[in-house]
Amino acid sequence: MTTPVQLPAHLKADCSACVALCCVVPPFDARQGFGFDKPAESPCHHLCADHRCGIHDALIPRGFEGCVAFDCLGAGQRLTALATERFGSADWRARPEVARWLFEVYPRLRQTQEWLARLSLAALLTKDVSLQALATELEADAQRWPDWTAAEQTGWQGRVQAALAPLAENRRSRS
Repeated sequence: MTTPVQLPAHLKADCSACVALCCVVPPFDARQGFGFDKPAESPCHHLCADHRCGIHDALIPRGFEGCVAFDCLGAGQRLTALATERFGSADWRARPEVARWLFEVYPRLRQTQEWLARLSLAALLTKDVSLQALATELEADAQRWPDWTAAEQTGWQGRVQAALAPLAENRRSRS
């Protein structure tokens, strides 16, 4: 029996260390399992003052399968910690400047966290040291992720895609 491959802890969501960014930043579409439509950068009306979900124990029966399926891959707690370092607080409700920064950076950081997760899993599964080296290099730049230029983001996207492309091609050739 093989042991399932798991992401490292820093690539798993820890809602207790986040200010509910996934409940605020992205839009909700009722047709995609979010119970109701919600515009981006507005809090879900089930979000409590303590940044916890008021219906967490009943998400599926209430029509929020999308919330159950969503995984920020640790982006929420990473960005919350970065905001606390940068602003002394991650309170987007009380501090408009913090809200602007969090709402702008979250999608980019979530994408980068996904790249890191893909590289890390691919490295674990293939034992490819070059994939692990790229994941380590990306992780080493994590403090700068929020401040990346569009060119830096695009550059990393290309590097990650190029590193993972042979795996997809290998999979297709076996099909």
